[in-house]
Amino acid sequence: MNKEVITFQWQEETNSRYGDGISHPKKGAKTKLFKILVRNGQMAAMKVELRAESKRAAINYGKARWPNAVIEIIE
Repeated sequence: MNKEVITFQWQEETNSRYGDGISHPKKGAKTKLFKILVRNGQMAAMKVELRAESKRAAINYGKARWPNAVIEIIE
């Protein structure tokens, strides 16, 4: 019997976008701390705190990081 070594592989999510003004605020921008809930069918829901200029910007930054997830602001 021939035993072949099989490495563990997974597919990385390549749709994420990162950078100033895309996944986080531009340097020097006036921001507040927002808590968001990230729900993705492939992973457990998680709470993330991030700095953003507004609620809309916080949701946009979350969507850039996790494009297939549902992002909600936690009050």
